[in-house]
Amino acid sequence: MADRIFFVGLTGLREGRHRYELTEAGATLELPEDGLTVEGNVRLDLELDRTGTILMARGEVTAEMELTCSRCLDPFRNAMSPRFEVVIRMGNNTLQLEDEEDTPVEFVDNGVSFAAPVRESIILTVPMKPLCDDGCQGLCQRCGTNLNRASCECPTEPVDPRWSDLKILSEET
Repeated sequence: MADRIFFVGLTGLREGRHRYELTEAGATLELPEDGLTVEGNVRLDLELDRTGTILMARGEVTAEMELTCSRCLDPFRNAMSPRFEVVIRMGNNTLQLEDEEDTPVEFVDNGVSFAAPVRESIILTVPMKPLCDDGCQGLCQRCGTNLNRASCECPTEPVDPRWSDLKILSEET
Protein backbone atom coordinates (compact mmCIF):
# COMPACT_ATOMS: atom_id res chain seq x y z
CA MET A 1 0.00 0.00 0.00
CA ALA A 2 1.29 3.44 -0.91
CA ASP A 3 2.34 5.75 1.90
CA ARG A 4 0.32 8.98 1.67
CA ILE A 5 1.63 10.47 4.90
CA PHE A 6 3.07 13.98 4.47
CA PHE A 7 2.02 13.80 0.82
CA VAL A 8 2.50 16.65 -1.67
CA GLY A 9 1.07 16.46 -5.18
CA LEU A 10 3.44 17.62 -7.90
CA THR A 11 1.05 17.88 -10.83
CA GLY A 12 1.23 21.42 -12.16
CA LEU A 13 3.97 22.52 -9.75
CA ARG A 14 5.46 25.69 -11.25
CA GLU A 15 9.05 26.82 -10.92
CA GLY A 16 9.96 28.74 -7.79
CA ARG A 17 9.49 28.27 -4.06
CA HIS A 18 6.41 26.66 -2.57
CA ARG A 19 5.69 26.29 1.14
CA TYR A 20 3.54 23.65 2.81
CA GLU A 21 2.52 23.06 6.41
CA LEU A 22 1.53 19.43 6.87
CA THR A 23 0.35 17.78 10.08
CA GLU A 24 -0.11 14.09 10.81
CA ALA A 25 -0.83 12.09 13.95
CA GLY A 26 2.39 10.80 15.51
CA ALA A 27 1.07 7.23 15.57
CA THR A 28 0.87 7.15 11.75
CA LEU A 29 4.67 7.38 11.47
CA GLU A 30 5.14 3.78 12.64
CA LEU A 31 8.36 4.45 14.54
CA PRO A 32 10.41 1.51 15.90
CA GLU A 33 8.95 0.04 19.08
CA ASP A 34 12.11 0.49 21.18
CA GLY A 35 10.93 3.34 23.36
CA LEU A 36 10.11 5.91 20.68
CA THR A 37 6.68 7.38 21.24
CA VAL A 38 5.49 10.56 19.56
CA GLU A 39 3.05 12.55 21.67
CA GLY A 40 0.28 14.22 19.70
CA ASN A 41 0.80 15.48 16.17
CA VAL A 42 3.92 15.86 14.06
CA ARG A 43 4.19 19.01 11.97
CA LEU A 44 6.25 19.34 8.80
CA ASP A 45 7.14 22.79 7.49
CA LEU A 46 8.18 21.98 3.95
CA GLU A 47 9.74 24.20 1.32
CA LEU A 48 9.89 22.93 -2.26
CA ASP A 49 12.14 24.85 -4.62
CA ARG A 50 11.71 23.85 -8.25
CA THR A 51 14.31 24.91 -10.80
CA GLY A 52 13.81 23.23 -14.18
CA THR A 53 13.82 19.50 -13.54
CA ILE A 54 15.38 19.73 -10.06
CA LEU A 55 13.17 19.83 -6.99
CA MET A 56 14.92 20.71 -3.71
CA ALA A 57 12.87 19.76 -0.66
CA ARG A 58 13.80 21.23 2.74
CA GLY A 59 11.80 20.23 5.75
CA GLU A 60 11.67 21.07 9.43
CA VAL A 61 9.87 18.57 11.61
CA THR A 62 8.29 19.58 14.92
CA ALA A 63 7.43 16.75 17.31
CA GLU A 64 7.26 15.97 20.99
CA MET A 65 8.66 12.61 22.06
CA GLU A 66 8.07 10.61 25.20
CA LEU A 67 11.49 9.30 26.27
CA THR A 68 12.89 7.45 29.29
CA CYS A 69 15.77 9.03 31.21
CA SER A 70 18.88 6.84 31.07
CA ARG A 71 19.87 7.81 34.65
CA CYS A 72 16.66 7.76 36.71
CA LEU A 73 14.40 5.74 34.36
CA ASP A 74 11.57 8.28 34.65
CA PRO A 75 9.60 9.12 31.51
CA PHE A 76 9.82 12.70 30.25
CA ARG A 77 8.79 14.73 27.21
CA ASN A 78 11.30 16.19 24.80
CA ALA A 79 10.44 18.68 22.05
CA MET A 80 12.52 18.36 18.91
CA SER A 81 12.70 20.03 15.52
CA PRO A 82 15.11 18.23 13.18
CA ARG A 83 15.65 19.27 9.55
CA PHE A 84 16.20 17.35 6.33
CA GLU A 85 16.94 18.00 2.67
CA VAL A 86 16.12 15.84 -0.34
CA VAL A 87 16.93 16.55 -4.01
CA ILE A 88 14.56 15.05 -6.60
CA ARG A 89 15.02 15.03 -10.36
CA MET A 90 11.74 15.37 -12.23
CA GLY A 91 11.55 13.83 -15.70
CA ASN A 92 8.81 13.01 -18.19
CA ASN A 93 6.31 11.27 -15.91
CA THR A 94 9.14 10.03 -13.66
CA LEU A 95 10.74 11.17 -10.42
CA GLN A 96 14.05 9.98 -8.99
CA LEU A 97 16.35 10.90 -6.16
CA GLU A 98 19.35 12.93 -7.23
CA ASP A 99 21.65 11.41 -4.58
CA GLU A 100 21.48 7.69 -3.82
CA GLU A 101 22.45 8.38 -0.20
CA ASP A 102 19.35 10.52 0.38
CA THR A 103 16.59 9.04 2.45
CA PRO A 104 14.24 7.60 -0.12
CA VAL A 105 10.95 9.39 -0.56
CA GLU A 106 7.98 7.49 -1.90
CA PHE A 107 6.60 8.56 -5.27
CA VAL A 108 2.83 8.08 -5.39
CA ASP A 109 0.17 9.27 -7.85
CA ASN A 110 2.19 12.16 -9.34
CA GLY A 111 3.30 13.27 -5.90
CA VAL A 112 5.76 12.59 -3.12
CA SER A 113 5.34 11.24 0.40
CA PHE A 114 7.91 12.71 2.79
CA ALA A 115 7.11 10.20 5.57
CA ALA A 116 10.50 8.42 5.33
CA PRO A 117 12.67 11.56 5.75
CA VAL A 118 10.42 12.71 8.61
CA ARG A 119 10.74 9.29 10.30
CA GLU A 120 14.52 9.22 9.82
CA SER A 121 15.07 12.76 11.09
CA ILE A 122 13.09 12.01 14.26
CA ILE A 123 14.97 8.77 14.92
CA LEU A 124 18.36 10.41 14.35
CA THR A 125 17.50 13.27 16.71
CA VAL A 126 16.78 11.05 19.71
CA PRO A 127 19.88 11.06 21.95
CA MET A 128 21.63 7.76 22.64
CA LYS A 129 21.33 8.39 26.38
CA PRO A 130 18.37 10.70 26.94
CA LEU A 131 18.40 12.74 30.15
CA CYS A 132 15.34 14.28 31.80
CA ASP A 133 17.64 17.07 33.06
CA ASP A 134 21.37 17.77 32.84
CA GLY A 135 21.52 17.70 36.65
CA CYS A 136 19.71 14.34 36.97
CA GLN A 137 21.22 12.42 39.90
CA GLY A 138 19.95 9.03 38.76
CA LEU A 139 19.36 6.00 40.95
CA CYS A 140 21.32 4.85 44.00
CA GLN A 141 23.58 1.99 42.91
CA ARG A 142 22.83 0.05 46.07
CA CYS A 143 19.15 0.50 46.92
CA GLY A 144 17.69 1.91 43.68
CA THR A 145 16.21 5.07 45.22
CA ASN A 146 15.60 7.86 42.72
CA LEU A 147 18.02 10.47 44.04
CA ASN A 148 16.09 13.29 42.36
CA ARG A 149 13.14 12.67 44.69
CA ALA A 150 14.75 11.49 47.93
CA SER A 151 18.07 10.75 49.53
CA CYS A 152 18.89 7.26 50.72
CA GLU A 153 20.64 5.89 53.82
CA CYS A 154 23.28 3.92 51.94
CA PRO A 155 26.89 4.48 53.00
CA THR A 156 28.88 6.65 50.63
CA GLU A 157 32.14 4.83 51.36
CA PRO A 158 33.43 2.25 48.90
CA VAL A 159 32.21 -1.26 49.67
CA ASP A 160 34.96 -3.02 47.73
CA PRO A 161 37.16 -4.88 50.28
CA ARG A 162 40.26 -4.26 48.13
CA TRP A 163 40.17 -0.62 49.30
CA SER A 164 40.04 -1.42 53.03
CA ASP A 165 43.84 -1.14 53.51
CA LEU A 166 43.82 2.33 51.96
CA LYS A 167 41.05 3.34 54.35
CA ILE A 168 43.18 2.26 57.31
CA LEU A 169 46.15 4.27 55.97
CA SER A 170 44.06 7.39 55.51
CA GLU A 171 42.69 7.13 59.06
CA GLU A 172 46.26 6.88 60.52
CA THR A 173 47.45 10.17 59.00
